[in-house]
Amino acid sequence: MKKTLLLLFCLTGPLIAHDHVEVGKATATSTQLALSGPVQQLAVYVPRGEPFSGYMPQFPGGYHTAELTFTTDVNGLFAADGANPRIELVSVSGPPGGNFSFWEAGALQPTWTRTSGWSASQGNVPVFMVVLGGDTHVHGRCFTMDKPGTYTVTFRAVDATSKFAVSAGKTITFNAQQPPQLSIALQGRNTHLAFTARSGLVYDLQACTDLRSAVWSNVEPHTFMDGNGNATNVTVTNAVSLSPNSFYRLVEYY
Repeated sequence: MKKTLLLLFCLTGPLIAHDHVEVGKATATSTQLALSGPVQQLAVYVPRGEPFSGYMPQFPGGYHTAELTFTTDVNGLFAADGANPRIELVSVSGPPGGNFSFWEAGALQPTWTRTSGWSASQGNVPVFMVVLGGDTHVHGRCFTMDKPGTYTVTFRAVDATSKFAVSAGKTITFNAQQPPQLSIALQGRNTHLAFTARSGLVYDLQACTDLRSAVWSNVEPHTFMDGNGNATNVTVTNAVSLSPNSFYRLVEYY
């Protein structure tokens, strides 16, 4: 008889959408810095030991994670020539007890962490470097949350040379979401799985016949399934005949 085990998690691989926040010159005030970029970020849960992004090969997992880089490589703003910008954290709000963290490229643990409810008025303001544009533009930074929920985080840009005034605050909402629930049932020799596919994300169904080997393989043709926000049903035909033991997991990514 076929044994089944529900292993449910989301991992984000090299296909993850990598967003930028531009650091440049304010349009209305040429002597002030400005920030331009996304106002929403989806933070999917990355299990411990699972890959997140090709830009973060050492990321240990265990967090809701979004990759985001602040850079002077600008398109929507004018370059702030002569500036040496830094990014300061202004405030963090989110679920009670939730922690919001920044990870530098290659980090094995958070570079800094602030708890929901923190603000710059409390002192000890975290600062991180802006990635310079052009040939020195590198990727690999990320922000993490250790509890699901909505985090509202405000940043500002400060010029270390004092040539430009401090930017207005930029608020970004990080939506730390739990993976969708996966259900499973046997009908004859077929395995039926169901989940709610979230809009804008992509799904692969994977199977493993021996958890000690930890070798997972895509179950064709159930790969690159586009999420549409609706219930999704997948049938693995004649699954019982393929292996006496099968374990399934759902992989969710951008």
